[in-house]
Amino acid sequence: PLYGRPRRALRRPPSAAMDVSKLCSNISGAMGIGGGSDAEDVHVKKQRIREGLEKAFAAKQRYTSDGLVTMEAGEAETLTLPEGSVESVVEAMYGAYDEDCDRWLDVLAKVEPALASGASVSVNNAEMGGDPSPGVRKVLCVRYRPKSETVVTEIAEGQRLCLTEESESVIEATYGSGDTWENVLIPLQSALIGAGGRGVVVSNEVLGCDPVPGESKVLRVTRLPGRTRLAFKVHTSKELATFQVVAPWLFHSLCDTVGVTQEALFTSLTSDELKGGEKQASGKSGEIFWFSADNRYVLKTISDGEIATLVKMLPEYTEYLAEHKDSLLTRYLGVFSLSDNGVKTQFVIMNNIFEGAPHLDVMYDLKGTTEDRWVDPEPGKCLKDNNFAEVTMYFEDETARGIHAAISQDTKFLQKQSIMDYSLMVAIANGSAVGFDAAGRTRAYSKFIGGLPMKKTDGVLNQTPQEGVVFIGMVDMLVTYGWKKVAANVIKSNTIGWQDEIDTVAPERYAARFRGCFAKKLLGDSDKLVVTEVSPDLFESPMPALGRSGGTAAFFKVTYKEGAERLPEQQSPLYWIGKDLARAKDEVDFYEKSKALKGTPGFEMLDWMTPYLGVCRAQCEVQEGQPPKSLEVMLLRNGRDGCKTCRMLDIKIGQVTAVGGWQKKSSFEAWLQVNTIDVNTNSDREGFRLEGFDSPPPSVLSVEDHLESGAFANSAVGLKKLKRLNLQRMTASQFVSHFLELHDASSSSYAKRHGDCKPPAAADDPSVLSIVETQEVVLLTCVQQLAALVLACRAAPVPQQWIGSSVMLAFDCATRPAREILQRSSGMDAARVHIFDWGRSELNTVCAHERLEEAVKDERWKYWGYYCGGVARLLFDCIRLYLTRFWHEKRSVFCTVWDKDKIMADDFIGRCALALEARDGDEELSDFGGSPVVSGMLRGTKAKLNVGLKQRALPEGSRLRDCWALRVHGANSLPSQDLTSENDVFVEVQGLDVGPAEVADMSSASRQNFARDGAHQTTVAVDAHSPVFEEEFEIATLTESARAAVVGAFAVAAGMEGMPEEEIAGEMHSCVPTRLGDAPDQQELASLQARFATRCFPGLLDG
Repeated sequence: PLYGRPRRALRRPPSAAMDVSKLCSNISGAMGIGGGSDAEDVHVKKQRIREGLEKAFAAKQRYTSDGLVTMEAGEAETLTLPEGSVESVVEAMYGAYDEDCDRWLDVLAKVEPALASGASVSVNNAEMGGDPSPGVRKVLCVRYRPKSETVVTEIAEGQRLCLTEESESVIEATYGSGDTWENVLIPLQSALIGAGGRGVVVSNEVLGCDPVPGESKVLRVTRLPGRTRLAFKVHTSKELATFQVVAPWLFHSLCDTVGVTQEALFTSLTSDELKGGEKQASGKSGEIFWFSADNRYVLKTISDGEIATLVKMLPEYTEYLAEHKDSLLTRYLGVFSLSDNGVKTQFVIMNNIFEGAPHLDVMYDLKGTTEDRWVDPEPGKCLKDNNFAEVTMYFEDETARGIHAAISQDTKFLQKQSIMDYSLMVAIANGSAVGFDAAGRTRAYSKFIGGLPMKKTDGVLNQTPQEGVVFIGMVDMLVTYGWKKVAANVIKSNTIGWQDEIDTVAPERYAARFRGCFAKKLLGDSDKLVVTEVSPDLFESPMPALGRSGGTAAFFKVTYKEGAERLPEQQSPLYWIGKDLARAKDEVDFYEKSKALKGTPGFEMLDWMTPYLGVCRAQCEVQEGQPPKSLEVMLLRNGRDGCKTCRMLDIKIGQVTAVGGWQKKSSFEAWLQVNTIDVNTNSDREGFRLEGFDSPPPSVLSVEDHLESGAFANSAVGLKKLKRLNLQRMTASQFVSHFLELHDASSSSYAKRHGDCKPPAAADDPSVLSIVETQEVVLLTCVQQLAALVLACRAAPVPQQWIGSSVMLAFDCATRPAREILQRSSGMDAARVHIFDWGRSELNTVCAHERLEEAVKDERWKYWGYYCGGVARLLFDCIRLYLTRFWHEKRSVFCTVWDKDKIMADDFIGRCALALEARDGDEELSDFGGSPVVSGMLRGTKAKLNVGLKQRALPEGSRLRDCWALRVHGANSLPSQDLTSENDVFVEVQGLDVGPAEVADMSSASRQNFARDGAHQTTVAVDAHSPVFEEEFEIATLTESARAAVVGAFAVAAGMEGMPEEEIAGEMHSCVPTRLGDAPDQQELASLQARFATRCFPGLLDG
């Protein structure tokens, strides 16, 4: 029972008092206050909390209703009221809290004269005129009406302000002088609380401003007169403990804002014993939690720093909640402190976001990060982000939009307060939501707090939605990005930050990451991914294994059963190929979304994706000699279908092919890939690199054979990496030249070591294209399709972030096209161009882009620029190679001889230039300056290249003319370039638009590079002093009528469609130099590539 008027009205029935004592015992026992285990100590614990809570709520309510001020002092203490501030003493009672109100003495007449005059009153039985409770320590409780509402105090700059327990009675604080004053209430209260009773020195630094620079200032404090910090002495048979209420008036205003009455709050907390009193099993803070008996409120222990943060933001927090009724933020309703024997325990009261839940099956504490965010699942444990990784929840579209709007607004508010490390609590009650309203769902705080019907899926492949009710809310919002967090960020960024997305990041990054995470996990019904299921009955079983993509995802041969129903374009039984979803789950979402978007204006670039059928669960032969296993495989277009031998390039696009924190890529993995692969391969140079080469020509196989003869020969892993690095370092002009190689190498040194390397068809077969004709139509088809891809990407309405995705170039290298292909009006299909590999990519839509933060949008534009720039540069190189080989009339053939190195640059041996006239014999080699190349002990033997050159007729109707065939027979007397071994020789052949006399001096690097770019290449003759090749190459020139096709492709890419052909051709040659006399150096070539890319994507790549 409390003091009060009328006193009997405040008495509680004995049953209620017993319930309150259970509550108090639970709290104080969990806090470890009071010590001992006998009945008296248990009673003490109960009394402290009960009386403190009752006094706190009663005092707050009474002050707001009658404006009286309460002060108290224990027996053997003195009590003094502020002199001159008392209008009248209304009540003075003396007694023990353990006793009933009827036993307290009314001592108003005895103490009123002294207190009203400002004198001290000693609290003892003699002064009070009796002993209402012998043997028990008693308390004098006084209530008075102040003369004025406030007291104003001024403290000069540099002086110390000590309010200790009166800091919460400060209602106004201004700082300045003269006519210039600034409101400093919030920083002052925060500083006083953080000082812990030591007071604060008035200064610009403490108050956070300097309203009158260079002048002395004054702090003017306005407070309620004679008020304590609502600190109540809780009487026991042994001592007095102190129960304090922190920032009562600010919290009172907050409670009014969110619609919580003091009576309702007090009733919930004291109606029955609290539940809980334990630490969270998955938490690090060590804080203790209780729940009110009616499950409406949560009590949690809290630190001094968190109290300071909360008090500081209370005014803005209250204003924010008043304006954002559907906020997901926790409603903090009060902070209390219990001091006993020098031990202070503080706790905050907040709404329970799980209120109304009939049961909870699983609970998650989510921060949108991966650092230490896994908990071994056990009943009752709160799980974390990595446990939630496979879960996606779906709401009604309007609800989903509202949730994201609330999260966006809430995180921006917390960012403004410099707060981070908060969480989204998610608790799920499985089962139907029908009748859930009857289970106690409320909407007292927000229409999104209190339970929402939803459906969830666990992983991409589990497409059967599970109904349930989810409770969500944002908690733990009192951690600021102070120096400790900054230091943790520095340490973690350089240690565990390499592996995981760390939690200790700046508020703006934390907020953006938080929003981005839940934008993908809490979706609307219209966003639900529905995976296309394909019946396994359509295909032969089991599916044999084919190989692996990059050593990770397994592929399986998919064969239609005879008579199985399929689309007309799928008549080939091998139209599809199966990819194991165990390593490709992230791609399913991309393919399904692309299927839904195909045909949408602006998303024509999706037409270039590898065709996708769906997902099929089938029996697959995973390991030879083992029983088949049931796997889910993704059915993609078989690039090899219809080809006798499919030659395929996997070209990874983008100068950056890994981003930390993006699509589950760790910071360390991304850093490692960027700094060991991207910067050391063609990705850094041209914005793409060759990642895979299927069915390569002998010229590439011989290089790999050469690599196997070195130090890595005994290391399978090292040799594999070296072979891949060899591909990744190739420029486009090099790997596209290899891609086109179809020449006969069956008599070369390499062929004799490894078997036959015959050309795809007889040279005199007039029904098919010749080798050079095949090369021209294949390269032209690639140019045309890449130009169309550039056009489609340019039309994209929103940027994409396609990290590490690839462009595929493919054709049948074992079957030359029929000559009738030249007559097709719909265009040639001698090659295929597709875009694929979406494991680290996300398909951005217009609606999804609108929901992104500005910083995230900027990131999308940056990486979309990388992608589009890479595609444009690839097209540039293909056009340049096409023009160099076929546009200009050839006047000579330029041959260079090289020694192949495994790691370092190839060593130049010699060169020769041949006029276009029939010949067969030795040609002397010279260096780039024109001096003869010699060998032998006395350097007297001239090095020679043995070649044959003859003209070859082309059939009528060919797109080419003036065809010449150069056969490289071999070389002899070559000087050794290696100290410990013979040369590893290969020859490059290039047709030039100038005669032999004009290439007498090739000393400039730009002319040397021009002669190599796009050159034909023989196989590598390993350890050969006088290598044998017997390899033949064809060179030819476009007819005038055939030039229009490549000009049209350039116009499509450069946005020049509809312009005169002559003007387009002029711009093409201005952008893409293809004459030896215009040979650019490396820097100029890079500049020309960038100019062309900007022409293809104006606005995106400018600057």
